[in-house]
Amino acid sequence: MTVVVDPTTSATTPVPTPVSTPASGPVPDPVEADRRDRKVVLAATLRLFARLGYEFGFNGHLTVRDPGSDDLFWANPWQVPFGRVRVSDLLLVEGSGEIVAGPPGAVVSGFASQHVLHSARADAVAVVHVHSPAGFTWSSSPRVLEPLTTDAALLHGLQAVHEDFGRTGQGRATTADSLGPTARLLIQRGHGFITVGRSLAEAAFYFIAAERAAASALQLAAAGHGEPIEAALLPKWTLTPELAEQHYQPYLRQILHDEPDLLG
Repeated sequence: MTVVVDPTTSATTPVPTPVSTPASGPVPDPVEADRRDRKVVLAATLRLFARLGYEFGFNGHLTVRDPGSDDLFWANPWQVPFGRVRVSDLLLVEGSGEIVAGPPGAVVSGFASQHVLHSARADAVAVVHVHSPAGFTWSSSPRVLEPLTTDAALLHGLQAVHEDFGRTGQGRATTADSLGPTARLLIQRGHGFITVGRSLAEAAFYFIAAERAAASALQLAAAGHGEPIEAALLPKWTLTPELAEQHYQPYLRQILHDEPDLLG
């Protein structure tokens, strides 16, 4: 079977592999098609995060593994506004941090911290960290987000806390240590959220869900209200990777509709 990737949906559709090369041209390379898809989703996600107010100065790092290599990653370029990033602006970076493809003179920032998580887990194909407002406020006293609403319950059982951000010395836990083998959301003391996923669509939706949950929790705390949902009801709400990807599709389709120049 050959897999055809639709960059407007991140969906894959199996189609029969032809016995011979059709007269119209060669059979598309599935790895190259997947690569293009991942780059489109990365550029679109940066555009979306600009809309959502997650950009702060030149802070923020989104990376996704290249489908052709375990040690090559696509990343956003430093100091290029999220809202102006195009597919052609994206950087291909080796695990060492060296840029191997991208516009001349481009610079990548924060890659080493991203690579720690990519290296720690095979399912960390994508890593998302941006300086979103509610996430940073919540992280000042790091604790998991309680399931105060069914939206917040989407992250039930998928969270971990990293107490050692910015600390040095013997015994300090890395972000990979704190994330562990199963969490999808890492709450860093004083430094916001990181999410990981087997796709950028998955990781991006975890981040949006976490930011929304943090904003709701802060509002409810200010109002003096808020009771967690009954524990027995939580499993029905918790996100799976497949469901997170599905939730992200409307965002992706809207950005691709509104800002087709990102494909350039």
